[in-house]
Amino acid sequence: MTKLAWAALLIGLAACGGGGNNNVIIVDTPPPPKLCDPLAQTGCEAGEKCATRVLQDNPEITEIACVADGTVAIDGACGYGPAGAMGFSNCKAGGECIFGVCKQICDQLGGTPKCDGNHACELYEGLFESNGMPVAGVCETKCDPLTQALVIGSNTVACGSTNAAMADTGCFTSDLVDFTCTRIPTSARTLTDRTRSLSASDGSPYVNGCAAGYIPWLIEKSGSMIAVCSGLCAPAKTDNANQNAATGDMTVPVKLPTKAAPEAGDGLCVAGKKGSAEAEDCHYIWGHHRDRTGAYLPGPYNDTLGICFAYGQYQVSIGGVMQSYPKCESLPPAGATPDAIYGNANNWPCVPQAEFVPKFTGSKQPAVVTDDFRLSLGAAPGVRHILRQQ
Repeated sequence: MTKLAWAALLIGLAACGGGGNNNVIIVDTPPPPKLCDPLAQTGCEAGEKCATRVLQDNPEITEIACVADGTVAIDGACGYGPAGAMGFSNCKAGGECIFGVCKQICDQLGGTPKCDGNHACELYEGLFESNGMPVAGVCETKCDPLTQALVIGSNTVACGSTNAAMADTGCFTSDLVDFTCTRIPTSARTLTDRTRSLSASDGSPYVNGCAAGYIPWLIEKSGSMIAVCSGLCAPAKTDNANQNAATGDMTVPVKLPTKAAPEAGDGLCVAGKKGSAEAEDCHYIWGHHRDRTGAYLPGPYNDTLGICFAYGQYQVSIGGVMQSYPKCESLPPAGATPDAIYGNANNWPCVPQAEFVPKFTGSKQPAVVTDDFRLSLGAAPGVRHILRQQ
């Protein structure tokens, strides 16, 4: 009897002697499933690997299982068998098939196996999930979020898209530290600034649920639960003495998803570029790079990458009072007489992080500034640290 054919088998045996009516119930149960570790590649027999197996398509159901080892090495072309008993890839042990290419399995928590310096460990929906939680990822190639170029490879433009002017692959992030290239679901390839991102059934946005050059990092407005795509822009120091820089730096080459190559001036938060019809500032990304306690985090892109921010849609609590979010071009520069409510431009993500000074009240006590528009910081659903396959 095979593992899949096991079922509880009840056999009633009449008790002997005494004419009694006691019955003995024997329950024949299947052996427990074999557990294996995709990171260490342990728990399987010789000639097997620990891999993801697709049991059902649409909706997809997967499991971590011991299956026959494959023959395709890392970076080789691969595929999956039909859903069911044969629904696993032909990658060798230690690799898994993502969008037709074998990728190295990695520990997303920083253990072994690790990715090299040109790659980062990313998680995919349905890949190495146990009880709904990912236990391993795969190494994806890093990229530049503004130019959308891979850091290595023979076809680096537009993350190696089939057609650079119709990007089907983009540079995405789940932490604002590592940006990696992955395919974009067809329905998300036109989702640009201020449009609702492709999301899971619970409303949580997919990391690659936007067009190339856009990320689902903010809710649409204060009090909303809807995640929207936001343009990645080229920031420039802004205040009321330097108002022209509010929408971004005109000199930095930036790649748009419908252009073949990066061009200077395309990193502005205006309609037709990285922005939309909504009035927006290009905020330095450090201002939105925070943990769940609100603490600002270090990162390699904090002072070179920005995010298009529709300040008119958001509010902040300053010292316990709700206020409209200020626009950078209205604030006085550092050293000038501060605005009575908002202080100076260097109290906000209008300047590089090194120039940031938290806003203080006249009594020199911190004027606490809180917000609800960053996904996972406020009431909105957190960004899924999962990249959707297609």
